[in-house]
Amino acid sequence: MKNNIVSGKKNPASVIALFCACFIFTVCFCTFMPVNGEQQIYGDIIRLHVLANSDNQKDQDLKLEVRDYILGDIAAITKDCGDSAEAAAKINAALSDIETNAKDFVKQKGYDYNVTAVLMREIYPERTYEDYAGGRFYFPSGRYNSLKIIIGGGEGENWWCVLFPPICLSGSKIEDELAVAGYSSEQINILKRDKSGKYIIRFKILEILSDLFR
Repeated sequence: MKNNIVSGKKNPASVIALFCACFIFTVCFCTFMPVNGEQQIYGDIIRLHVLANSDNQKDQDLKLEVRDYILGDIAAITKDCGDSAEAAAKINAALSDIETNAKDFVKQKGYDYNVTAVLMREIYPERTYEDYAGGRFYFPSGRYNSLKIIIGGGEGENWWCVLFPPICLSGSKIEDELAVAGYSSEQINILKRDKSGKYIIRFKILEILSDLFR
């Protein structure tokens, strides 16, 4: 009778499968680890998110007027801020005033909508911004610090921009604003996608994950 004893030799197919599994795990682990300053792209940016009461044209027009009004307030509040932490602290301290001023502005425009202002972490889709000099910068999808302004029911189309660095507050070159905010040349190149395709792959993975957890 044959003795059914398992040989001490490893099955080549099992070894190959184990190697492939380890390789895939390593690649995924490295992909999700923030490198070359990618994490700062999220940590050092404050976005602005304005939601209109509805998609009615008058509500959409009001949204843009509120946006311009809010940007004027934020420009004064964050003037001379050295980094995003300081800017976020000043915005947070002024939230009540921002909200009250926006409500008064909406009332002056002839609407009785409530306005809510909140500073929170929020998922944004990938956005491309272009400055007057033709520079294009790609902000990856992900969870950012966000000043969210909700007008009325907040059921209308959104409007987004970048509050800090003050890209939507200033007519300066985006690259200059990033540099003043403390971004390194390498980090600026990530946003310009001037280096290699690996950054685009990383951002795409973040987009997929963002969609899954919305």
